Amino acid sequence: MGIVADAGGIPGILTSGLPSPLGPPNASTSIDLDARLGGVRADAMQTLTDTYTWTNLSTFLDPGGKIIWYHGVSDPWFSANDTLDYYERAAAANGKRFLDSSRLYMVPGAGHCGGGANTFDQFDLLTALDDWVEADKAPGSIPARRKAPTPAERPLCPYPTYPFYLGGDESRIESFQCRS
Repeated sequence: MGIVADAGGIPGILTSGLPSPLGPPNASTSIDLDARLGGVRADAMQTLTDTYTWTNLSTFLDPGGKIIWYHGVSDPWFSANDTLDYYERAAAANGKRFLDSSRLYMVPGAGHCGGGANTFDQFDLLTALDDWVEADKAPGSIPARRKAPTPAERPLCPYPTYPFYLGGDESRIESFQCRS
């Protein structure tokens, strides 16, 4: 997975040097992630308050909760790999009931919450979630569209599947199938 930006650099506040809601100005161009993570893991209170460690979702799953996750693969703020890591850890911690009650969709080319270069970021996960909760119809592939650079459609496939090109018109959803 990588980050794609089509104009003006990658948006964000991490290296802008400007004040932000997250703290004072920061002009750093590098960071020691291992040292930062080590500091978080060494702080018991931080470990309790960081939700990435909370993988026991029984209070949500026991009454029949359903959840759909999505992440733009080109999100410059939060890595799609981190979301995938959390999803896999939650699946390991909660087992089959988690896999039966959740779906993860990786959105190729999408930035943070949408947009991005050549992205298929026009899709409706709310209707899919509503159909799942109200009619017990678990979502499979979700139709996704893009407006630019040229209009096209693709299926968003539930992890671990991906859209496999079958042949034909690359702008048509029928030319793809979700495969493992």
